[in-house]
Amino acid sequence: MKADKIQFIEDRSTGIEVVSLEQVQITYPPHTHVDHYVFGIVTEGTIRIRIDDQCYECSEGEYFSVLPDVRHSIEPKTEHYSMITTCIPKTDEIKKDLDVIKREIIGNPELELSIAQMSQKVNISSYHMIRKFSDENGLTPHKFQMQCRVRKAQQLLREGYKVVDVAYMVGFCDQSHLDRVFKKQVGISPEQFANSAISSNADA
Repeated sequence: MKADKIQFIEDRSTGIEVVSLEQVQITYPPHTHVDHYVFGIVTEGTIRIRIDDQCYECSEGEYFSVLPDVRHSIEPKTEHYSMITTCIPKTDEIKKDLDVIKREIIGNPELELSIAQMSQKVNISSYHMIRKFSDENGLTPHKFQMQCRVRKAQQLLREGYKVVDVAYMVGFCDQSHLDRVFKKQVGISPEQFANSAISSNADA
């Protein structure tokens, strides 16, 4: 895939990110956007989007929205599609029972935090902790951590770090591991992302 077919634009002063996809065939597996509202519009072709247990099809000119921390996935229904999505941070915090674990993973996704350690922090069994975390955040703790590692990798790549260094900085055992997880979640390789990402700051 040519890097110019997907572009990531981030405004660091507001935390808003815009993703532009042009004639792609990318499938996005189930994931969430932490504390962000997502608004998307299809500009060409048709996609199928699953939000929780509901499945929809969106074609050219149609739009969709996803609430923060809600699991969703996207797959193409036509040979290719084009789409623009905007991720907007929410401003009011709604406290949940397992926020202490969620915030720890977000803040330090590169750290190894076992299920037993997470359970001890909130004084419930491992089974109930995993189930409750999934109910509150849309993903299991492990999948949530992998998603947060990729998000941190995206930020480090925007800042100019080399892919091989980023892999270790975010907790992956090597670059190939980062490449596999990153491409599955983002749709392109870390190298392609680094060439496609644009950061802006209103104060600059």
